Amino acid sequence: MPSSQTNRRTFLKQGLLGACAVGGLGAAYASYPKLKQRFFGQNQPNIILITLDTTRADHLGCYGYERPTSPNIDQLAAESLVYERAIASATWTLPSHASLFTGKFTASHGACKVVDGPLDLTIPLYGPKAINHYRARSIAENETTLAMLLSDAGYQTMGVVAGPWLKHVFGLNKGFEFYDDDNIETVNARLGEEVTDRALQMLRTPSAQPRFLFLNYFDPHSPYCAPPEFSHEFVTDYDLPADVRDDPAAIQKMIGLYDGEIRYMDYHLGRLFEGLKQYGMYDDAWIFITADHGELMGENGAFGHGGEVYQGVVHVPMIVKAPRGQQAPGRDDRWIQLVDVFPQILDVAGVAIPEGIQGQLPEEIDHPIVIESRTLPDINTGGDWFSIIDEGWKYVWSSEGNHKFFNLNEDPGEENNLFTQLHDQARLMDDSMHEYLASLPLPGPQAPATIDKKMQATLKSLGYIR
Repeated sequence: MPSSQTNRRTFLKQGLLGACAVGGLGAAYASYPKLKQRFFGQNQPNIILITLDTTRADHLGCYGYERPTSPNIDQLAAESLVYERAIASATWTLPSHASLFTGKFTASHGACKVVDGPLDLTIPLYGPKAINHYRARSIAENETTLAMLLSDAGYQTMGVVAGPWLKHVFGLNKGFEFYDDDNIETVNARLGEEVTDRALQMLRTPSAQPRFLFLNYFDPHSPYCAPPEFSHEFVTDYDLPADVRDDPAAIQKMIGLYDGEIRYMDYHLGRLFEGLKQYGMYDDAWIFITADHGELMGENGAFGHGGEVYQGVVHVPMIVKAPRGQQAPGRDDRWIQLVDVFPQILDVAGVAIPEGIQGQLPEEIDHPIVIESRTLPDINTGGDWFSIIDEGWKYVWSSEGNHKFFNLNEDPGEENNLFTQLHDQARLMDDSMHEYLASLPLPGPQAPATIDKKMQATLKSLGYIR
């Protein structure tokens, strides 16, 4: 266990408000709404965007999960609009977050692993490097981000991140006045406890500007090692074998440990929500909660993320809490994607939505629901996977020829591949998907950047490079 887990237990013993350190706000926060109204009027609300790394929608209570993994998220969801069919644009962190911040699909923003990318991810362990398979692109140098647009509109833009793919070298910090990507150096990256602590510290100082706060929680990403206080309801044995693939009991243990990480993350989200309430910022804020991707737990023999596009890795939570009285809570069964968060946030901020993005407002979505899993051959031997979903029909294209076709309405577990039986229908969807992706503008040029040895070691420890 990491040494910082002692601090986790200390926080539990001290109690919620002691952990938050939200007392002593004084007269400064009493004057905050007046300052905001004076300088910006009442049409620029505070906006908080939260991503839950590696978090499956179907492992949260508000999406029907039977285990108590997410009481604080569930409570917020009860006040919010919950999108039941939210789909990630990609299967791993960098391209999914780039879609959130640009309103574009991977084919257009370009942030992904590519064999000839400008960012060298490889650690040369011995001898000369013959071929470097581990390279990536950041977002384009000329890309306009969500934070840039909000900053131009008068927002104070702040970010606190926990995952290594959100380090500034990948370009997702563009437009943030404050961007805290410290302490992402170990196999556990940065813990949710620290993300919440830093966020509350940032918010403690009143500001005359409206705020855009982006928070990234990483805890449900492997390895799973939440303190027993958060895992004991789901698992009693915390040791996993090196390979769980052919061991059903080990798979169930792994799922329990994963659920414990979600419960730990949820606890620190609860601290965040309580702090926002203490600061008088909760009721009047827009809060967007989503995930970059989920995690496969043995479904169809697949594990992890970054490769195949099964629902366990692409069906993500999307929860939108409006300022009090502005939006009725409820459920929405429209298909929606991460690219569509970008225009939603601009819309509630009163900022014009730029031309050239692929994301759309929920009531206007007519773009195809597409997923791009662009992989590297030495990491994901199954090749690239692209998918399109239309009215519950899901076509999956494989660069290795292992195409799939599912009826999600009747087969949500994707157990019955209908590609052979419904070949013609699948081919029509294949044509639509490839025509759409080919129609998208290509990414712009890359800014010069380098990745230091410490960052390379972090990525290797988390299994992103070998």
